[in-house]
Amino acid sequence: MISRELSHSIKMKYDEISKVFGDFQQKSTLICPPGCGKCCFKPDISCAPYELLPMALHLLEQGSAESVLEKALQSAEDRCLFLDVSDEANGKARCREYDHRPFICRAFGVSARNGKKGIDYSICRELKKNDSFTPDFKHVDEDIPYIEVWKKRLETLDPKLLDKEIPINQALAIILEKVLLWDNFQKATKL
Repeated sequence: MISRELSHSIKMKYDEISKVFGDFQQKSTLICPPGCGKCCFKPDISCAPYELLPMALHLLEQGSAESVLEKALQSAEDRCLFLDVSDEANGKARCREYDHRPFICRAFGVSARNGKKGIDYSICRELKKNDSFTPDFKHVDEDIPYIEVWKKRLETLDPKLLDKEIPINQALAIILEKVLLWDNFQKATKL
């Protein structure tokens, strides 16, 4: 299942997801504060290993896949290895691999799901502190991105793409192991 074509397709879909979720944040005026990384401090951020395929191939191309794999395997920390914390007390941080982040990191902030009683909004606590926070979103409901819809669109690339979400560092270790094995096989077949 590892291929540069799949990685490129995932990246293209991620770009579309980022645009849709970002456009909605702009329209709703619920924009992440500059430098805020509070959502990234959550210890239970999970994703499927293949969501990180573009990141893993990027790390391979940069020559850092093996060292990142070692860190992921040895890390006892729950937070993502790529989180650069500048001020933990105030939730200030940034992602070192922002362009290659997985779906959950793109969909977080402002989104919705279908709930038992209608729309369940998934709004970041920090954004709820915004003066323009309107809990009903009547003026923008038709444009709110639904997590399930965008996950399904991502799964159209490969039905197994979002299988088995696990903690992000574990997912990173799994996909890096697969990418390194794939790369070694590619090199061996060229000999």
